[in-house]
Amino acid sequence: MKKRNWLKISSALLLSSFLAFGSFHALQAKAASNTFKVGEKFTVSELNMGDTAYILDYKEVDVTGDTIKDKVMLVGTHDVSQIFADNLNIVVQDGKTKKYSKATYEGFCGYIDDTPLFIGDFTGDKIKDVMVEAATGGSGGFTNYIIASFKDNKPAVVFDEKDNEGIKIEGKYIDGFKADMTIKNMNKKFLLDLSVNKDKYIELGIYDQSGKLLEETAPYMGPFSFLEPRDYNCDGVYDLKGSQRIVGVWNADTLSFIDSILKYENGDWKIEELQYSNYLIK
Repeated sequence: MKKRNWLKISSALLLSSFLAFGSFHALQAKAASNTFKVGEKFTVSELNMGDTAYILDYKEVDVTGDTIKDKVMLVGTHDVSQIFADNLNIVVQDGKTKKYSKATYEGFCGYIDDTPLFIGDFTGDKIKDVMVEAATGGSGGFTNYIIASFKDNKPAVVFDEKDNEGIKIEGKYIDGFKADMTIKNMNKKFLLDLSVNKDKYIELGIYDQSGKLLEETAPYMGPFSFLEPRDYNCDGVYDLKGSQRIVGVWNADTLSFIDSILKYENGDWKIEELQYSNYLIK
């Protein structure tokens, strides 16, 4: 009788151990195939993203170069009732090792649209990079951008806050309802015709009726308000087409748009093309 009871207890223990073993491996499998959803909280503690970090966009694509799909996310801290997000980070979970890495720069934040992640090769190494745009929401219409490489699971930002400043142009108003402008990046000069604003500038006392400058005035250049990837050569490598504004005496006083095409070469962004516009009617 005692032997029979012992056999029952042994069988029960063996069954319990088998179920526990199976459950453990089921949990491991679930963890290994972890999925992420846009709008959910991001709770990977090892990255120390805080208690209010959310997944704002998510894609599965190889960005490390080992041909295995990685999990690419845009993660940011925000109030779920708003679309503005602070502490924006590109987070990648390596498809092979399951390890996490992230890339950002200080102060990267902004308003996020439905699909802020763009995946494509900008550096020319045949490995896809990650680009994110986030509008500042200010009256200037500026937008923050970042491009990061995760080659060999080593995150590196290749387009940061310095690059967001774009083409650097400075100038001054001169006689004849004109502005003398200098492109600092290229040491080139050009003239802007301001006569479309003639009546307003005379009214403000900046010019007299004859076009003589009465008040020293310097236009200013804004950072990128528009930047998009373009594969002009159809070779799988993306350039950047950007647009900036030259502003006159108030923010709405747009004098010109500067359009540029940038190409990443030897660790820097090279100006491939540059053009400016001049208003005839406004």
